[in-house]
Amino acid sequence: MPLQKLELRPGVNRESTSYANEGGFYASDKVRFRSGYAEKIGGWTNASDTGSTYVGVARFLWNYITTDGLNLLFTGTNQKVYVESGGDYNDITPVSGSTSLTLNPFTTTINSRSISVNATAHGTSIGTYVSFSGASTLTVTSSQTIVISGAYEVISVPSSDTFTIFAPSICLSTVTGGGSHVISTYDINAGNAVYTTQVGWGGPPWGSGGWGSNIPAGTPLRLWSGFNYGNDLIFAERAGDIYYWTKDTSTWARATLLSTYANTITKFTTTATFASGATTLTVSDATGINTGSVVSGTGIPSGAYVLTSWAGGLTVPISAATTSSATITANFSYAGRHVPTETNVIIDSSVNNFTITMGSTPYDPTSFTTTFDPLLVRWSDADAPWEWVPETTNQSGEQRISHGSYIVAADNSRQELLVWTDTAIYSMQYLGPPFVWGFTLLDQDISIISQNALRTVNNVTYWMGRDKFYAYSGRVETLPCTLRQYVFGNINQDQSAQIACGHNEAYSEIWWFYPSAGSDTNDSYVIYNYLERIWYYGTLNRSAWAEHSLRQYPLAAFGVQTSYLSQAIDSTVTVIPMLNAASYPESGIVQIDSEKISYTTSTATSLTGCVRGVDGTVAASHTIDTQVSMIAPNQVLLHEFGVNDNSTGTPEPIEAYIESSDFDIQDGQTFGYVWRIIPDLTFAGSTATNPSVMLTVKARQNSGSNYTPADEPSVTRTAVIPVEQYTGQVYTRVRGRQMAFRIDSTELGVAWQMGMMRIDVRPDGRR
Repeated sequence: MPLQKLELRPGVNRESTSYANEGGFYASDKVRFRSGYAEKIGGWTNASDTGSTYVGVARFLWNYITTDGLNLLFTGTNQKVYVESGGDYNDITPVSGSTSLTLNPFTTTINSRSISVNATAHGTSIGTYVSFSGASTLTVTSSQTIVISGAYEVISVPSSDTFTIFAPSICLSTVTGGGSHVISTYDINAGNAVYTTQVGWGGPPWGSGGWGSNIPAGTPLRLWSGFNYGNDLIFAERAGDIYYWTKDTSTWARATLLSTYANTITKFTTTATFASGATTLTVSDATGINTGSVVSGTGIPSGAYVLTSWAGGLTVPISAATTSSATITANFSYAGRHVPTETNVIIDSSVNNFTITMGSTPYDPTSFTTTFDPLLVRWSDADAPWEWVPETTNQSGEQRISHGSYIVAADNSRQELLVWTDTAIYSMQYLGPPFVWGFTLLDQDISIISQNALRTVNNVTYWMGRDKFYAYSGRVETLPCTLRQYVFGNINQDQSAQIACGHNEAYSEIWWFYPSAGSDTNDSYVIYNYLERIWYYGTLNRSAWAEHSLRQYPLAAFGVQTSYLSQAIDSTVTVIPMLNAASYPESGIVQIDSEKISYTTSTATSLTGCVRGVDGTVAASHTIDTQVSMIAPNQVLLHEFGVNDNSTGTPEPIEAYIESSDFDIQDGQTFGYVWRIIPDLTFAGSTATNPSVMLTVKARQNSGSNYTPADEPSVTRTAVIPVEQYTGQVYTRVRGRQMAFRIDSTELGVAWQMGMMRIDVRPDGRR
């Protein structure tokens, strides 16, 4: 027979059997299609050229450029928030408060790094960072002293009055000390890196009442949303507060509550008269005063504010007594106490710079502690994120939407905002005063799988639902997907809130990263190429993505919440016991001291299937409380950079493959015998001296049989053939009723694109 071209449809299809998809591709990993032909994806490297890293698992990235030309990247993790600039991650995590600790608050534990901290009603949580100052030196033994100073991670919380931290080394004795001048400053409480049971989306605060009853009970992940307001940042934790960061690249001052920031901005000035010791002011004009406004001026105590008992008029009650009698010019701030104290998602609008909360505490002039409404949309005044009091002189307001139980996500699209609840999607359009915003129900009985599972590209919004993909370009449509069963049959739904979506503009791709059925972290991806309208998939651990419109390459985050040994281990154990391994990838390589250890499975508290002393290191014993870290540090990666995995600083090959569906000769009436193959591959972009791939031809007797000769004696063999840059043809002997081929790339410095291969095949009998 003459040479036969292998003309294959682009994209991967697993909606049927391999044989039913004859003429296409059935499996892939780290391969894309460009102009209809399969090729290996680009490499990645640490975006920080200084080697800077961050703490926790990043769930949100926001890139922007300031008016003075700084390229900043907001990075929100489950433990901290940062602004990356020039390769360095600058900690801007808000502080919840400071306190003076009791006399000698630190107690060491013999033969352990654990130090107990006595802190009455501390309110902190595991994973939170606490900074100490003013402590005297702890004399553990005559040969060991410890100074507790700077930031420490909270390792455990035995009670409401104690928590534990780790000393830099094992303590040789049990002692108590630290002195009488210790100040502890607490970051806001850390969140979870993975979903855990007990309370959460299906329990308080997200599931309180009946509205969250259809969500699995558990403690939610920490998820962030936000945007830049000019040079500054506004961001919020899901089911948490709203924060404001004023650009400060000299000291990188911590972010503060937006409500606190609002209280510092003067809204209204008027003449006020009062007596000494009075708790009311007589003002000449009250038109710009609100309950909750902070009032300042000579004779008025710092922080005094207008009480909710004020009902208008020129007599204004305040929260603290005046210190003198006077007639002054009094300054009244914006009412920070009416800024929403809880939201699911915060977003800006492309029209007039509104700050909008999706799910919110409502406005009530008579109360500063209103109850969170998961379906309430609330917005600030235009171009004034500190003004949340609705008045005839501004455009702030609120509107409750009716379909669904809670708001999941929101996004800007063309001249509208899209708002997703757990069962519907709305269009939110600017109308102008007096109604300001109008809401239109676009569709119901739909879903979105996570807060970050969407992207808007070229006026089309794509998102992943609970069991299918969707697109909106003026109307909501189900997105045809050739991988639907494969993807949704392989998702760990309990961890679906981790799912993140990204746009790789250079290749017209929408990426979704998700946790597979056996994993508690994102370890897989699926790609929709919207230009060619095809799908492909693979494996990769990424937790967040940012477009590359402001940087040369797209950005994606990798990270784990680093944990510690829960007990000492010797050099032979193959199960590594840990305080918390939940956020570690399902498999990988970790480092303890100088030893590298590979593992095949992770549980909530251990790494199993371990091989000790890999990559040229030596297996050794390790003490309790020693850090267990991934060999790739927590980092934001530049994607499509080079052709290798450079996340550890040492280039590693990216293992990529593409496998065809089965094809046959004469509809399988006879066996086919392949004796020659004419490869068609280009290795353009490779950095290896002699780039090559492995070409595998797999044969079997029928769709129900395996490829291996041991299971099918009538199959001659599977052929594995190296193909190099200048390979003209290869010879083989493969016999089967139906066949498939596969291209594997496992070498360093290799890039490749597949063309149209030809095979020399002839009929070879019916048995």
